[in-house]
Amino acid sequence: MQAVILAGGVGSRLEKLTDGKPKCLVEIGGKPLILHQLEALSDHGVGPVLMIVGYNHEAIRQVVGPRVEYIVNERYRETNSLYSLWLAREWIKGPFVLINADLLFDPAILDRVLEEPGNVLAYDSTASRGREQTKVAIRNRKVVDLGKDLPVASARGESLGLLKFEADGALAMLDVAAQQIASGHEQAWVIEATRAVCRAVPLYGANVAGLSWTEVDFPHDLEEARRHVWPAIQGGRWRRQVYWKRTRWAAAALVAGALTVGGWLASTRVGPASLDWETVPAAGIPAVPVTVPTGTQKWWLLPRGDTIRAEVDGGAPLRVECRLLLPPDPPDRSRYVVAVSVDGAPHEWEAFTATPDTTANIGHSVVGDRDRVQFVLPPGRHTVRVTMIAGHGESLLVRIRRPE
Repeated sequence: MQAVILAGGVGSRLEKLTDGKPKCLVEIGGKPLILHQLEALSDHGVGPVLMIVGYNHEAIRQVVGPRVEYIVNERYRETNSLYSLWLAREWIKGPFVLINADLLFDPAILDRVLEEPGNVLAYDSTASRGREQTKVAIRNRKVVDLGKDLPVASARGESLGLLKFEADGALAMLDVAAQQIASGHEQAWVIEATRAVCRAVPLYGANVAGLSWTEVDFPHDLEEARRHVWPAIQGGRWRRQVYWKRTRWAAAALVAGALTVGGWLASTRVGPASLDWETVPAAGIPAVPVTVPTGTQKWWLLPRGDTIRAEVDGGAPLRVECRLLLPPDPPDRSRYVVAVSVDGAPHEWEAFTATPDTTANIGHSVVGDRDRVQFVLPPGRHTVRVTMIAGHGESLLVRIRRPE
């Protein structure tokens, strides 16, 4: 799962204490705040990580280095956090964690957010009284509204600024961001877009009351972080678990390496174990022949915005293969986005970059190289739908395939 950290702001309310550095570099517990966040993400196997930076981003790069990727919001003084997130629209390729860079939190909070299914917002039910707080209204576990202007009587807690978006939530958030920016709302906050997203897709609240955290906005927040929040995190149960959290990935890598070596040794004795794939018929759509060096393949033509449907037996891997159709003189790279749903529920979406494939032929159009989405369908009969929801091209070639 990817992660995006919003770190473009000036942090003017802390300028006297930060000596001109971005506030994510304030020292807490002997190291910069941002490193606490990156360690928590790494311990949970979340990555790659993107930081949207702006003000004095050179100082952030000196501290963080190559641990993350960077996008610079050159207009950080005249825009706000939603614009920064919008800049990451092509980097985000599916589910992701979104964090404000000024948040110090017990890593057990991230545990709770990642373990909850669906789109999740972390909130604390013991805090919702302040005027500056982003208050959250919860009904039947779902976030139904949020904002600083939410009446205190309607609030069930305060948002931390830590969210997890699955594929449907990520798509909804990027759609809202694009609409807001196109409408001229470049100074909008991410939380304003989240308000719209929670009305479009289910967004669940994860109550983290009892776990330590603070948003470092004001000098007294920094004092609170240093004197109380960090000592509570350091002395909590997370410290007793952290060794395993940080070594399990190495253990998993050793096991994977052993399996790889074992598989190679086995393959040298019993031959290759590759799967043969068969194409599942699409409902009511004639196949289009595509000529490739190995012969002729059958694909289905999918115009942008339309949907292809197939009935598939589960209990096995499923592969959705795609080729973008390009104009006669195509650019070197073209972008497009494909959404896959299973039994009417959004399952996955992917943003791909297509390059011309000179070995494939379909008449007057240029065929892009082959991309794919692969996952395991649960047992039973399922309806799988594929939609091209955006892209530089007007149509797509699609195959839905399963092992023979």
